Amino acid sequence: MKNEKRNRLVFALLSVLLILLVIGGVVVVNAITTGRQAKVSPRPTTVPTKNRSGSTPTPTAQGQVSPLLFGTNMGLFTADDQVVTSATTRALMQQIHVRIVRIPLRRTLPNALEVQAEQAVKSVGAIPLIVLNGLRNPNALADDTRMIENSNSVFGDGLVYYEFGNEDDYNGITISRYTQGWNTLIPQFKRLARNGKFIGPVSYQYDHDNMTAFLQGANPRPDAISWHEYTCSYKDPAADCLAHLGGWTAHISDARGVMQATLGTTLPIMITEWNYAADQSTQSNGQPIDDGKYNNASFMTMWTTQALHILAANGVFASMQYSVTNTALPLIASDNTLTTQGMAFQSLYQAMVT
Repeated sequence: MKNEKRNRLVFALLSVLLILLVIGGVVVVNAITTGRQAKVSPRPTTVPTKNRSGSTPTPTAQGQVSPLLFGTNMGLFTADDQVVTSATTRALMQQIHVRIVRIPLRRTLPNALEVQAEQAVKSVGAIPLIVLNGLRNPNALADDTRMIENSNSVFGDGLVYYEFGNEDDYNGITISRYTQGWNTLIPQFKRLARNGKFIGPVSYQYDHDNMTAFLQGANPRPDAISWHEYTCSYKDPAADCLAHLGGWTAHISDARGVMQATLGTTLPIMITEWNYAADQSTQSNGQPIDDGKYNNASFMTMWTTQALHILAANGVFASMQYSVTNTALPLIASDNTLTTQGMAFQSLYQAMVT
């Protein structure tokens, strides 16, 4: 009997001990789990802003890459421009994710062709950037007014960017005269454009003094600032073209300093032309100058990759490669195949944006 009682007591004590151990284990597990959860903060979900009709894309949050970095220029030198004439070219532009297209306004071309160019860009689904005549055209007011009216007709309430002039500083127009023209014409254009954003000073290269003078004097204030970036001559060694990419970071940083000093804020930056050499051109045989670079797949891939990464790392809002077709350094060749730069452009969009 004593043994039976003793066994029952031992069994009861063991049962209590087992229950305590189970409870203690649950508490410990919960404490560990809670501690781990406290150290891991959920990442915010970012929803991309679509370019709805009438809306303005805004610069992306820090660490994000603006899709508008993946833009390009149209050549539009003649009525035979490939973007206008070839549905295959336009399909390829969609395939490589062209998001913004810069359309030049050329006095030598009929108005109907300019409208066709705008319609081609609209069919691709890209945002248009129209290059208005600057002061080098004595009929700038009439010609630009007609172009804005055309844009209103083609794009309706959709967003359209307008640049005032193109590399006027390279062509003898002082920044003082450029700014006076801006102050005279842009207010009229703003009243006319249904959903237009106006950009300047469109310099052929970054210039601290010109940017300062323009921002100090421009009234109305530009919606964004722009200039062009190239790194070398076609005559220069490939190593120089790569090394000079570092200058882009310095230019962008300086521009933001100028904006902060003159405006007390910063505006979106658009690099509306870029490539490795501004002087590379198509020869009479239809080929670019044989500089050992344009047909060097390793160089073109490396240079394009570094260029777009630098623009992204410095928070540039939009940029436009020069150019998509009909020039020496196209994204799409005349036979509607992607060039090395076109393939790099496509793969970088997929890696950096999507």
